[in-house]
Amino acid sequence: MIADFHAPRGLGLPADPVVVVGSGAAGIPLSLQLADRGHRVVLLESGGDVRDPAAMAESAPLNTGRVDGEAFAGLERGRARVLGGTTQLWVGQCMRLFDTNLRSRAWVRESGWPIDLADLADHYAAAERWLDVSGRGYDADRWREFPAIPPLEWNPDRLLHTFTEFSRRPRLGSIHRDRMARHPNLWVVVHATASRVRVSGSRVRGVDVVSTHGRHLSLDAATVVLAAGTIENARLLQLSDPAGMGLGTGRQHTGRYLQDHPVIRTAEICAPDHGVLQNRYVGLRRHGRRLWPKVRLAPTAQERHRLLDAAAVFEHSHDRTGVEAARRVALDLRERTLSGRSLADAARAATAMPAALRALYRRQVKGLHSAGGRPTSVWLQVWVEQAPRADRRISLADSRDALGLPRAAVTWSCDEQELETTRQLTRWVAEDLGRLGVARVRELPAMTDDDAWRATAHDGFHPAGTTRMSATPQRGVVDPHLMVHGVGGLFVVGGSVFPTSGHANPTLTITALALRLAAHLDRVVRS
Repeated sequence: MIADFHAPRGLGLPADPVVVVGSGAAGIPLSLQLADRGHRVVLLESGGDVRDPAAMAESAPLNTGRVDGEAFAGLERGRARVLGGTTQLWVGQCMRLFDTNLRSRAWVRESGWPIDLADLADHYAAAERWLDVSGRGYDADRWREFPAIPPLEWNPDRLLHTFTEFSRRPRLGSIHRDRMARHPNLWVVVHATASRVRVSGSRVRGVDVVSTHGRHLSLDAATVVLAAGTIENARLLQLSDPAGMGLGTGRQHTGRYLQDHPVIRTAEICAPDHGVLQNRYVGLRRHGRRLWPKVRLAPTAQERHRLLDAAAVFEHSHDRTGVEAARRVALDLRERTLSGRSLADAARAATAMPAALRALYRRQVKGLHSAGGRPTSVWLQVWVEQAPRADRRISLADSRDALGLPRAAVTWSCDEQELETTRQLTRWVAEDLGRLGVARVRELPAMTDDDAWRATAHDGFHPAGTTRMSATPQRGVVDPHLMVHGVGGLFVVGGSVFPTSGHANPTLTITALALRLAAHLDRVVRS
């Protein structure tokens, strides 16, 4: 069932359920897996029902907070309080982490996961099925699906081919809403914000819930899972501690080691034949699957030059005035508001028709990106990993939200290792493009000016690390089974448990960890 905490009627919740806080890429698969296995699950969502078109906007003010240091747009623009969570904003890019991302690296401070890639292999495969991703991999082997498009021959000692694949079912709230509403073992409560986790001694006891309409609920539970995202997981643990630090024997780490993926344009690409890069590195389609080829730093080069993980993409900009004119004409026809502007737009749209037909042919027949004309500009954009640093963090601000709770305060920064990684990757891409005779590269000011780098870089809406996983409480907040160190029955899942995050888009790994946790909880809750 799906119930609204704003409604005055009783919720009819079961006794002693598994309580899951947050209905995004972790909360929905975790809840449904447990419910399918016969466990009674209460799933709390701070925002509204995905069927309400105003739900996301209405709950957005609860995402506001304070940002210290460098700008962090993901605090507000990168989050959604609604059934489905941030997957309702997600375009669907998926890839697995690499083995090197989970290993301890001497040149990357605080690196190393307490589990290895083998521990995630089966759960990654399950997550790919869950998100409707092919499971064919994310490396150079995917080029075999495009025999007519030979990839560029990067220097393999420095650069490797990699791919992301787009989920065909990215918006989990929309896709699974009806299934959740019908499930006999699942109670979904929207407009229900967890305000505190209750702990007695070394055991979790339940969750306190509030709504913007003034309702309060104290929900008893012996098993509680926080799946509310990197920022909210840390914030809720801090809200649950009178001292504002966190819960458990590793509480001193709560909120710390915040990471994201700094994104930066480093160079302009000047190519005599725009099609060479556009046909290979903008977007490819095959067998109903959408892929985005990228260029990754080789692990050997990372170690040799003490660099972080990073990947580069080629951004192609096109003149879309004809397409936009056609859209305006269609809107005017539908609303019967034709005017002189409509005639001018129709003329622009007509001139764009040959290009539109070429684009349709490229996409539907050849599987290439639909923009077939010469781009107005091409940029090299780099996405870089961050090394964990304790001073990059989530804490509680002095101001309060509409529920009377302290808002989140974000302290985020970028350092020299990230700058050097993006610059070295750019130089190597530029050298290979020149060696292959593909393009000339013009460096942007960010390549030599640190202030210009920081002024241009922005976060990638991929926060991670604030409740990091560790073998002992001396290094993190949750153990390898994602239970909070020292608090029985209290678990955390999501990007917040990543010790490091590589350069990969995190959602597939988040879902894999959620499915791994579901299998673990199925065993321990039954016992």
